[in-house]
Amino acid sequence: MSYVSSLSSDVTTYTSISTSGAITFSGLGNGTDFSEIIDATVEAESYKLDSYEEDQEEKEAIVEILESLSDLLDDLNSTLEELDEIDEFLAMSTTTEDAFSAEADGDATPGTHTIIVDQLAQADVWVDTAYGFSSEDAVVASSATAFSFTYAGTSITLDIAAGTTIEGLVSAINTSSATTGKVTASLVYDGESYYFTLSGDDTGADNAISIKDSGTLTGLSVSNFTNTMTAQDCLFKVDGFPSGADDWIARDTNVVDDVISGVTLTFTDTTDSDGETLTVNYDTDALKENIETFLSEVNQIILEIQTITGRLNQNYENGDAVDTDTDDEEDEEDEDITINSSTLDLMYNQIKSILSTSGLGFSAYDADADSGDLFSTLSQLGIYTDTEEGSDTFGQLQLDEDTLDEALDEDPAGVAALFSVNDVAESDSDSLQVISLINTVTEPGEYDVRYTVENGVLTSATINGEEAQVSGWTILGTDDDSTGLYLQVVDQTDGDHSGSVRVKQGKIAELSEAISAMTADETGTLAILIDSYEQGIDDLEDRIYSETARLDALETYLTSKYATLDETLSYYTNLESTLSSLVESLSSD
Repeated sequence: MSYVSSLSSDVTTYTSISTSGAITFSGLGNGTDFSEIIDATVEAESYKLDSYEEDQEEKEAIVEILESLSDLLDDLNSTLEELDEIDEFLAMSTTTEDAFSAEADGDATPGTHTIIVDQLAQADVWVDTAYGFSSEDAVVASSATAFSFTYAGTSITLDIAAGTTIEGLVSAINTSSATTGKVTASLVYDGESYYFTLSGDDTGADNAISIKDSGTLTGLSVSNFTNTMTAQDCLFKVDGFPSGADDWIARDTNVVDDVISGVTLTFTDTTDSDGETLTVNYDTDALKENIETFLSEVNQIILEIQTITGRLNQNYENGDAVDTDTDDEEDEEDEDITINSSTLDLMYNQIKSILSTSGLGFSAYDADADSGDLFSTLSQLGIYTDTEEGSDTFGQLQLDEDTLDEALDEDPAGVAALFSVNDVAESDSDSLQVISLINTVTEPGEYDVRYTVENGVLTSATINGEEAQVSGWTILGTDDDSTGLYLQVVDQTDGDHSGSVRVKQGKIAELSEAISAMTADETGTLAILIDSYEQGIDDLEDRIYSETARLDALETYLTSKYATLDETLSYYTNLESTLSSLVESLSSD
C-alpha cells in the first residue's frame, strides 16, 4: 500500500516496505488460509485510514465548491462594476427629426432643445478635371519627379519614380507614412476616362489641401485641379445660442459631443431658420432592463450560497440550521456536499443585509419638509425577498413590476441613484456647501457638522464629534471616516452653527465593495476560508501517510508471523506423517 500527496509539498510519497510479496505459504500446514486472515486483520485496522481519506475527499470537494463560488462572485462583481456609476446605469432616450440624430447617456438632462444647422463639416477634395487617363496603367512619370502639396498647413513632398503609372501614383500616396491619416488619393471613372482625386481625411476648415507643385507628372499640372468640395466646419446654434445672426457654434466634425451635456449629436443635413427639435428623456425600459440584470445576477449568487450551505433543505432559526428534509429513502451517496460554515453564513447575511437596508447616505423622504430621498430602500421599488418555504425562488429577490413602473414614472433619476450613485456628497443645510470629497477614501454615510464663528472668523469645527481642520471659511474632514470631505461655510455670522452632510453610495457600489472584500486574494473572506480547508487537507495528508505506513508495517509483521507458523505446522505435519508410517511399518512386522 502507498499514498501520493496531491496537495501538500511537505508530504512525500510513501513507499511500501512490506515483504509479503516475497513470502509464500506452502499450504502444507493445517490447511489454514493465512493470507485471508492477514487481509481481514489489516482491513479491520484500516478504519482510521478510511476515515481520513473520506475527510480528505470531502475537503477537496469543498475547496472546489468554494473556488467556484469565488469565481461566480467575481463574475457578479464584473457586472456590478459596469453599472456602479449613475451615467452607466441611468439610460436616456432621444427623439429627433431629419437633420441630425442623437445619443444620450446618464449625464444628460431631460429636456427639449431647438437646433439650427447652417452647414455641415466637409473634407477638402481636389480633382484633376482637365485631364482624363485612358487606363489605370497610363504612365504619368516619364522621369523621376516630385509631387508637393500642403495639408492642414503642413507641407508634404513625395518622390515619384520614373515609370510610375497613375494607379502607382495613387498607391504611392496612400502607402506613404507622410500622408497616412491625412489625405487619400483615388481614381474616379466616368465611363470613358480615369480622373485623379486627392481628398482630405478629416473634415473642418483647418484641414484644407493646397497643391503646390506636380513636377513633370503628365496631365497633373496645378492648374488642372478643381476644388470640388471645400473644407469647412459644421456651423449650428443650440437654443438660440449664439444669438448673433451671423454667429455660430463651429466644429470641425459633424459628430459633436461637447455642446449639450451627455448628448452626442450627428449632423446629416442643414435646417431652415426655425431649426429642428431634440427631445431628451429617461429611457425607463432600459432602466428596467438594468434592474432586472442586477436582480438576476444577485439571485444566482443567493441560490449558490443557499445550495452549498444546505439552506434549500433547511430552515434557519435563530442562526441554527434545522433540517427539514424527511426523505429517508434518499441514498446518502447521492446527496450533494453541504458546507456548515459560519463564514459563509456571515457572507450570506451581509449580502442580504445590503439588499434590505437603506442606501448609505440616503435619508427617508419627509413630505412636510420636502427633503430627503424619495427612494432610499429597494423595497420602495417593489423589490422584496420571497419568504415562502418550498418556493422555487425561496430567499431570492422578487420584483413587483407595477410598483417599479410607478417609481420609474415618478422619479427615474431617484431610482437610478439608489442603485448606482457613488461617492456623491449632498448638504442638507443652507449653512454648508460641499466642495469635494475623495473617492474610495471618504466613507459613505451621514455626517453631523458643527462649527463656530467668532468676530467674523471661523475658529473651530467638528465632523461627527471629531475635530476637523479649518482654513479660512473651509472645513476639511481628517478622521478615519470623513477624510477628504471638504466643505465651504456659507453662514458666516458669529455663533455656533450646525448642519448635516450626506455622502451617498448606491446599492450596486455597496455590494461591489463587499464582494471585493470577500474575494480578495490572500486577505479575502473566501481566500481565508479556502486556506483553512487546504490546511486541513495538508494535515490529513500527514495522517494518511502515517496510517498507511503503520498498516504496511502491520501487514509485514503478520506476514512474517504467519509464515513462521505455517512453516512450524508444516514441520509437525510432516513429522506426524513420518511417525504414522513407522508405526504402520512396525505393526505389519
